[in-house]
Amino acid sequence: MSSSRSRRPRASSRRSGSSLFQSQAPSARHLRVQSTLSEEISLLFRGELSDPVLDGLALTSFELSPEGRTARIGYTLPPDATDLNAVKEALARAEGYVRSQLAQHLNLKRTPHLRFVHVGTAPCTEPDDSDWDEGEGGDA
Repeated sequence: MSSSRSRRPRASSRRSGSSLFQSQAPSARHLRVQSTLSEEISLLFRGELSDPVLDGLALTSFELSPEGRTARIGYTLPPDATDLNAVKEALARAEGYVRSQLAQHLNLKRTPHLRFVHVGTAPCTEPDDSDWDEGEGGDA
């Protein structure tokens, strides 16, 4: 008999659930490292990156892979952003700098690769003037 017939089929590599990385509950250390990385990257984007293409970019999500090698960072663009490709190129240019700053500031065994994922466009947060005009009629 052939040994290939007695083998069980492999389990699917796709996992159900909202997270692409997690198949079980993450450890306390994993959550702590993920939180620290998220905070550091947010600080870098707020203060140290000077690329004008990235102005108005908002980081919305952060997920660290179970082994800590890859970090997925979700971002949104302002409503007036015109060129998504220019933003993607600017993020690719900034990845090396961000990783080097993380390596300097944090004591980690390895600095994760950063993968930026466009989540969408942020909604306009300014109030619509027509709604305000209707309510200002006064009390008769």
